[in-house]
Amino acid sequence: MTLSAIRSLVVALALAPFVSSLAARADEPVKPDAPNAASASAEAPKSKPNYLRPGADPWVIERDGKYYWSQSNNGRGEICLWESDSLDEPGERRPIWRAPRRGPYSRELWAPEIHFLDGRFYVFFAADDGNNANHKTYVLVSENDDPFSKYEIRGPLYTGDDFEGKSNNRWAIDSTVFEHKGKRYLIWSGWEDDRDVQWLYIAPLKEGDPTETAGSRVRICNNDDYLWERVEERLGTRGLCEGPEILVSPNGRVFLTYSCGASWLPTYKIGLLELVGDDPLDPKSWKKFDKPWFQADGIQFGVGHGSFIRDKEGRTRYVYHAKTKREPGWGDRAVFWRYVDFDEEGFPVLQY
Repeated sequence: MTLSAIRSLVVALALAPFVSSLAARADEPVKPDAPNAASASAEAPKSKPNYLRPGADPWVIERDGKYYWSQSNNGRGEICLWESDSLDEPGERRPIWRAPRRGPYSRELWAPEIHFLDGRFYVFFAADDGNNANHKTYVLVSENDDPFSKYEIRGPLYTGDDFEGKSNNRWAIDSTVFEHKGKRYLIWSGWEDDRDVQWLYIAPLKEGDPTETAGSRVRICNNDDYLWERVEERLGTRGLCEGPEILVSPNGRVFLTYSCGASWLPTYKIGLLELVGDDPLDPKSWKKFDKPWFQADGIQFGVGHGSFIRDKEGRTRYVYHAKTKREPGWGDRAVFWRYVDFDEEGFPVLQY
């Protein structure tokens, strides 16, 4: 094969997911309420991703000059933190809590997020008893302001539709905390009923106690407005939205990124919503953009679930996981980061 032919093949492979998505979109019926938003694929300088370590669902915060990292640690039966002085060096892993051998939160510990709230550290995570259908959201609460102090487990949080009666608590994973205008909210990915179909939900958190919700859940948006949100990017397959994370621009615009598609496929990607109304509990306050914010680029595949943090130079970084191979599966995921810039209107532009 000639050098020219090789270059053509590389370009074709890199564009394949995008072309496929456009072709599928052309066959989809037009929805009367389809978002009419600017393209999320703004031009940005090309840059290679920065590798950190193997893993998935990374989350990082800064506290007193130190960075604290968490991520899914499947197979170990424990939740760990990494402490470091740099966003380029995640540091050494230290377990902070080990799951019991049996019980409702003994297995499948997914996507832990550490938050510092009201003088303590809170770690939100999903767990079950070995049956995925029983996944709920739990919270670890530190004894004091030391992230490696003893933790107490609370939960599960109520994530259903009957807050008063607390009946039919529903499947919930990937919970994150959103603070807006003096109030706190929980945003997560959940099932509507007993069927394995994931939507984005939000509920208020109890004032003074982030380990409890304070109302019934509200569905933020549809999970299949566009074919690229579906598991196989075609009609007849289910929509799937998970991994919600908040990103606030320097001028105050509030965005919500979410992972969509199938996490085990190379077409897993990131979509984008914006809070355009006053009430986060009103679905009409959220606007969905009509194109993926981040997707396979020929270097990485299956990009998804991450977190945003500002570094010591004042630049925003997106820490996320991606597949390193095209083949289906979860075993090849690793953690990377890229810079996020903002245009003149405060729209986030990922450098890739």
